Amino acid sequence: MSQVILHHYQLSPYSEKTRLAMGLKKVAWSSVDIPIWTPRPKLTPMTGGYRRTPIAQVGAEFYCDSLHIFQLLEQLGGAGRLYPPGQESLAKAIGWWFEKGSFFNAVSVAMGGMEGVPQELIDERLPLFGVNIDPEVLRPERAKYLQRVDAHLQWIDDLLSDGRNFLLGAEPSAADLSVYHPLWFVRQNGGDEVNELVNRSTVIDAWYGRVAAIGHGDFTELTADQAIDAARESDPSEPVEWSREAENVGLHRGDKVTVTPDDYGNPVYGTLIAWAENRVVLRHEDPSVGKVNLHFPRVGFDVALAA
Repeated sequence: MSQVILHHYQLSPYSEKTRLAMGLKKVAWSSVDIPIWTPRPKLTPMTGGYRRTPIAQVGAEFYCDSLHIFQLLEQLGGAGRLYPPGQESLAKAIGWWFEKGSFFNAVSVAMGGMEGVPQELIDERLPLFGVNIDPEVLRPERAKYLQRVDAHLQWIDDLLSDGRNFLLGAEPSAADLSVYHPLWFVRQNGGDEVNELVNRSTVIDAWYGRVAAIGHGDFTELTADQAIDAARESDPSEPVEWSREAENVGLHRGDKVTVTPDDYGNPVYGTLIAWAENRVVLRHEDPSVGKVNLHFPRVGFDVALAA
């Protein structure tokens, strides 16, 4: 298998989650830095305009959403385990709970403490998030967002209070990375005033340090043009998985469809070529890269016939 290429930017919380997963798995990877906001003229032709970050690439295969990237990394083997035996569903459930319950609240707390946020970023995210991330708008609402974050962190505090090193036991897992990254965004960007307000229990602080120490593993820098070359010079796979479940909702192999995040984000168009219990795959084509496959997790995304 070709090396994993990660399209990301440093400020992205979900990118930090994925970078730590690379470190945990000790996977050698290539880093392509992308613009924080659109347009992304090098990335868009490869991914059909999918706007969320990060995206992992292996040749002509593109893995959208960190949940599905984690599945890819687990299949690659490596040193650590993102999903310990017998605990995969629990790790996913903890991550789903904390990200859905805390991500936007944590971002709102952090950005309410930031200065100099570019207006271009504020304007670009508004239709994507449906939330105004202007610090001047968020700052007066800090108390609301802060109490929401702290309420969930109290459950984390309780879970760690028995002396365990990580959420599922002695070793780190996907659950730790999913809980860590919203808190990382607050601590990296919220400023001293905000950091003093967010739950700073001794057990959470110690756990946070252990997760941070995982690091990002061994990576090399790659240009966007090199990533395009890697896609163009590779042939996409021809997945054969197909579930009758797709037909139960009126979808068939070869249909033109949209895949859209069920919380925030934009639809991506393509040809439906695979439907399995944990993923759907679209075939996308663009003159600059040829044919590629776009992989999405089943959870968190809606598939529908394209108009």
